[in-house]
This record gives sequence, C-alpha cells and structure tokens, in this order.
Amino acid sequence: MRRIVMALLLVAGLLTAGAPAHAAQTIGFPVFAGPAIPAPPAAYTPGDTMRAIYDAESSGTDFWMDRLLARSGDDPAGPWLMSRGRALFMKTHDPAVLGFGGHVAYWESISDRNAYSVAITPGAFTERVSSRRQTPSHWRSVHTSGSVTVTQTKFITENNVAVTNLEIANGGTASTTLQLRVTSPYAASGSGSELTGQVNAYNDLTTIRPRLAGDGFTASAGALTRSVTVPAGGSATTKIVMGFVTDEIPESRTEHDAYAGYSAATAFATHVRAYNLWWARNVPYIDVPEPAVKKNIYRLLSSRSSAPQVGAGLAHICSQRNQHRASERLGADIWR
Repeated sequence: MRRIVMALLLVAGLLTAGAPAHAAQTIGFPVFAGPAIPAPPAAYTPGDTMRAIYDAESSGTDFWMDRLLARSGDDPAGPWLMSRGRALFMKTHDPAVLGFGGHVAYWESISDRNAYSVAITPGAFTERVSSRRQTPSHWRSVHTSGSVTVTQTKFITENNVAVTNLEIANGGTASTTLQLRVTSPYAASGSGSELTGQVNAYNDLTTIRPRLAGDGFTASAGALTRSVTVPAGGSATTKIVMGFVTDEIPESRTEHDAYAGYSAATAFATHVRAYNLWWARNVPYIDVPEPAVKKNIYRLLSSRSSAPQVGAGLAHICSQRNQHRASERLGADIWR
C-alpha cells in the first residue's frame, strides 16, 4: 500500500510541475554572412540529384558547384589558388603575376619558384582586385595598363597541366602591338614552339619533365615569345600550357598535348566540365534546411584527395599534404 501511495504522489508531482526550465542565456541560431547562396538548377530527386544538377548545365561552362563555392574580390582567407591537379598545386600564389606565380608544388614545393610567368610590354599591368573571382575549378582576374585590359583565366587540370588563357582588350582609339614573353625556371631548353626541362620533385620522389607551349609562341633564348596586335576597340586571345609530365602518370603527357592543341575556349570548357562532372560522380547531394550549412559542407568536401593514382606511397603523401593545407585555411573561412 505504501508503495502505491508513493507512486501516486510521484505522478501527481509530475502532472503539477511548472513550466520547463530554460537556459540562463538565449543562444539562438547562428547568423551567416557572405553572398547569397545560389539555388541548384535541378530539383531534389531520390535518384541521382548531383548528376541531374550537372546535366542541367553540362552544355555550358557555368556550373552550380563553382557558383556555390566562388570567392570574389580580396578574399580574407588569402590568395590561395583552389584549382589543383592530382599532384600539382600552388603552395603559395601571387595574383600579381600573370601565369602561375608563387611557389609551384608537386606534392610539395619544388624549389619555391613560379611555375611560369607572362610578361607583357609595353606597359605596367596591375590587377584590379575587385574584379577577381575564384572558383574551385578556375581563377579569373583582370589586369590593366592604360587603355589595355587583360582578363586572365587559369586552371590546373586533373593530370597536372597548368593552363592560362589571356584575353587582351584594347580600349584605346588606335591599334596597339604588345610583346608577350613566357618564362619558367623549369622549362628553358628547346626550339620551335615548345620548351622542355627536367627537375626532381621534393625529396626526389619522382622526376618531372615539364613541357611549356603557347598559341603562336616561338621558343627563343630560354623563353616563349610572340607579338599580338589588337585593333582599337578590339580584343585578341591566346593560351599558355605547361604540363608537369611524369612517367607514373602517362595521362600527364596526353593531357598536355591535348590542351596545347585546343583553342582557349575549348580548353576552358573541357576542364570545367570535367571538374564539375567529378562532383556529380563522386559526391552525394546534401539537403539541409540552412543553405549556408550546405555550402560549407561542400567547401569541406572540396579539399578532396588530389592524387588517387600517383603510386601508392606518393598518392598517400599528396593526399595528406593537400588535406593539411585545406585544414589550415578552414579556420579563416569556414562560415563565409
């Protein structure tokens, strides 16, 4: 009987309890800053949503994942170059240099020098930082000198080819002739239309045989050179390609030769479609109520392994190195 009474008293106490307790401080929900989150171009489906998103834009060159993770202007996280290949990336990146300025790395910095740089004369070209736009697949920047504007679009392909497209526009009232000179510390020998070289990767893990070529360029005195005449109000386009060729990635030579033969427009379209197709094939669609959380989950995933088939030992090192570099940046921009 006593147990029954105690149980009834306990139930009565629960039924007459007051309002639930609250935290002493109202935490609330996080407020996300940054640009608007773009909506995907295809509706959610229980099938393959990522492939549906890709297919909706596959005939063009502007893809949802690039828009979602784009960074514009002076990025507070720094001028890191997001585009990278299976082993090739820029450990540091100098946006003031046309081409791939900074410290080029093949799993690790080769020797703390540019991959290659492009000098344009006459003039002193400076970047208009407010016009900069970087996506995971490519970098675009605008450089000006007087009435001449150079729009640079550059990227690194899956198999370690560094490509730079240059669109040169003349806003003046008379035609202008410019001299372009491309130099690399890693490819300075040769004649005809291509320069080559040989260098060991850091710790002698592999031998790299770089190949440097450009549309309409001629090899001379350790550089690639050409002149470009742009009429008043007109524009001209050229392209530079540098393949970091290794024996263990035979596709590196094949891809270099292919991109060297493409037009600038075809090279860009081929690359951005292949890059964004990787997302459709390898990453699931993530549907969460807060779009900013979705964006940053994908930003984390963008630091994926870049070396799946370099060779067992080197692949592991490349993967770990790139993941470490990505984690260093996340503290600065994870919620942007």
